[in-house]
Amino acid sequence: MSVSIDKNEDLLLAINGAEETLQIVLARRSEDEESYSLLEAKRLVVPGRSVNFLIPSIRDSLKLFGYNAGEISRIAITAGPGSFTGLRLTFAAAAGLSAGSGCPVCAMEYLPILAKGAAIVSGLPVWAVTHSRRMQVYLQGFEPISENGKLTSFTPPLPVTIQEAAEVILSYRQEKAALSGSGLLKNKAFFDEFMAQHPQYTAMPERFNIPADKDMLDAAQQAEYSDEMPMPMYLRGSDAEENLEAITRKRGISLEAAREQLKDITPR
Repeated sequence: MSVSIDKNEDLLLAINGAEETLQIVLARRSEDEESYSLLEAKRLVVPGRSVNFLIPSIRDSLKLFGYNAGEISRIAITAGPGSFTGLRLTFAAAAGLSAGSGCPVCAMEYLPILAKGAAIVSGLPVWAVTHSRRMQVYLQGFEPISENGKLTSFTPPLPVTIQEAAEVILSYRQEKAALSGSGLLKNKAFFDEFMAQHPQYTAMPERFNIPADKDMLDAAQQAEYSDEMPMPMYLRGSDAEENLEAITRKRGISLEAAREQLKDITPR
């Protein structure tokens, strides 16, 4: 159910935990028709350790500007695709903060936010290529950005191997296109060779591997909020799920017993 904000000051908290860099953005506005004014944006490179930094960083940002968690008007979080642990952590944090303040929450698709900066600068179709796991990426293609700043995808987000990613990109037979995202850096040798063989594709600078704060705010402003928690965008199982048999063997638990314990807490 969508809800509206009825406060004199609209305080927005946006969180991105889809990849290794944890982003926390705090902004405010006085009227619904206004754009948000950025108060503070943090980028913390804490792979595997976000749990130690997320809530303390939010608390410190709020305190710096004289707010407390109960004054948050709305929370925007990236839904993925991305890190299984990162998404669960940010969704849990948003759920706790929302329960305390009563504010609504929205989930934003990550790859369109990431691709927007590359699309604006390049003026070309953009392939967002983000790291999934070893030799695997999340891939989504986007049209050149429109005159009114709208970004339209021409593929859904896809969980693919790097070889499959190359095949999908080539299948569109584009005269020129830009590639952007952490998947290029994590698989540098493969994609460097791919672009050397197919020079119509060029890689954007590494600064485009993290969404711009403005693009996070724009997406949050345009999103639809709800008083019901959204679901993360999981396009593949977690490493723990896929290695469940080995984990249970080490812990002396049967695979069937582990699956029974997990059935009510693992989304399908």
